[in-house]
Amino acid sequence: MKKLVPLFATTAVAGLVLAGCGSEDQADATGEQSANGEIFTVEDPWIKATEESLDESSDHTMTGAFAHLTNVSGEEQTIIGAEAEIADVVELHEVVDNGGVNLMQEKEGGFPVAADETYELNPGEDHVMLMELAEEINPGDPIEITLELENGETQSIEFIAKEYVGAQENYGDIEDDGHEGHGAEDAEHDH
Repeated sequence: MKKLVPLFATTAVAGLVLAGCGSEDQADATGEQSANGEIFTVEDPWIKATEESLDESSDHTMTGAFAHLTNVSGEEQTIIGAEAEIADVVELHEVVDNGGVNLMQEKEGGFPVAADETYELNPGEDHVMLMELAEEINPGDPIEITLELENGETQSIEFIAKEYVGAQENYGDIEDDGHEGHGAEDAEHDH
């Protein structure tokens, strides 16, 4: 009888170990988040500094935020919005060709990111647009932006401000009623 107890104990322990391995594999297969709870891993998060473009005569100050977001959740995620304390309005934007003229507009349907894929937010392309800024953003300033997902989850990311002179688009007049039609007559845009 003494020999059966150690054999039973060994079998029980082996079963628990195997069950633990099985649940880990099952978590990966069901699309649960990574161990640290992140939905995206983030590379090179930065925001364009505004220190020279923000002045008291401007009613609508704005800038863009950029990063490479890799979906590590195991299933497709769609970013449908964003928010930041420093801006009254935060939108997801894209730049499209409108008959040879670059037009910046709010992105319909957000940014879909397939599992294990990287979505690039770049100047002159898809980006997070911060408008009606409460204060200027200086190089080196950390700015927190919270991404909002279609499934109701969020992920906050710290973006570091830096000087950038590329992708100078002009928005034209931005109206207070939703900022529709951020088109550029001459493909210049400051973000």
